Amino acid sequence: MDQDQQNAILDATFFQWGREREADITNGVKFAHYTSAQVAMDIFRARDENRCLWLRNAMLMNDFSEIEYGQQLLRLSLNNQDIVERLKAACNAINTDVINAFTMLDQEVYAIKRGTYLLSLALHKGLELVRGRLSMWRAYGGDANVCLLLNPEAFVTEQTAYDAALAPVDYGGPEKFLHGLIQIIENMERNCAELREINPDLVKANLKYAIDVMVLSTKHPGFQEESEWRVIHREKVPAQPNSPPSKIVCLNGIVQKVFYIPMKNMPEHNLQNADLNSLLYKVLIGPTPNPDLVWEGFVRILDECGVENPADKVLASGIPLRR
Repeated sequence: MDQDQQNAILDATFFQWGREREADITNGVKFAHYTSAQVAMDIFRARDENRCLWLRNAMLMNDFSEIEYGQQLLRLSLNNQDIVERLKAACNAINTDVINAFTMLDQEVYAIKRGTYLLSLALHKGLELVRGRLSMWRAYGGDANVCLLLNPEAFVTEQTAYDAALAPVDYGGPEKFLHGLIQIIENMERNCAELREINPDLVKANLKYAIDVMVLSTKHPGFQEESEWRVIHREKVPAQPNSPPSKIVCLNGIVQKVFYIPMKNMPEHNLQNADLNSLLYKVLIGPTPNPDLVWEGFVRILDECGVENPADKVLASGIPLRR
């Protein structure tokens, strides 16, 4: 089995979770990243690799319970003894060593939080491309916030530059999570013969990572209107050759490590449309007492960055400021 065949089997077995959501990314749909005007300005004015998008630690998310919820659903699923026995049998049928991945699933609660870095995006279309989403403006409170509307091509094209996975957030609750786990088991059973030909350590790592992604991309059904997607990186020790670069920053008074994805193309790794001109669709200005001044400021900043037609790239939502 060559490398391409091996990758195809691993993908078909472990990484079908959320694939139906890929159909949501149609013509005209953009990824939205809400942030402060200060952070957006710092991103644009940076040079070279410092112009980037940050992946922040999961422990510093707006709602820390988001990761807890996915872990609760995993524990609930593993309380189903029939599912547990079937998963054990599927692991053992491939290689007895693979079972070690299963025994680790509910033992890494802290490790998942501590070692996971995320970039949160939301799908926007239609009027949301000129207004944003009111619930998101309210969630990112402040007097000068913006939404970076990003073209999706750089995110959805399979690339080898960085160890970072794009995953849609699922809002289906316990039933959907259990269905996703059963789907992995069924795929393992179906592809058992092929998986036996692959290094068991690699099979084990992919099983563990697949379920980690499920945990990290599951939220309570009440958040469904967010239509969130996440760029996910699990920190490796030691760092791998394709680990995203990292640095220490101070944000909101908290000194922390962030991983980051530079806004640059790497065609040798099939990473295209990642430069600022290709990536940026619009800067959408949120509710603020001085939208005209903020608009003027961002037009000038984008012009200084060499962005084409900067005045067409900046838009004020016009939503009155109300906190």
